[in-house]
Amino acid sequence: MWSGLWFLTNMVFVACIIAYLFAHRSVSEARRMDTPVDRIRTLSRRRMALGVASVVMFFVMAGCFMINMRLNG
Repeated sequence: MWSGLWFLTNMVFVACIIAYLFAHRSVSEARRMDTPVDRIRTLSRRRMALGVASVVMFFVMAGCFMINMRLNG
């Protein structure tokens, strides 16, 4: 059970990291192209949310992995 849970959380973690990288690129491109400030602020908030989600998912994934290793050796 924990192996499957770890695998699913690992996939979500990787998806969050990839989405964060795309969000970071969109913020960088918006700043480079002189986009309006409110749009940059929205993109920055989205990037921050994805960054926080990535960190949270890392800890969830690591916890599932530690439990799996403790139970299954």
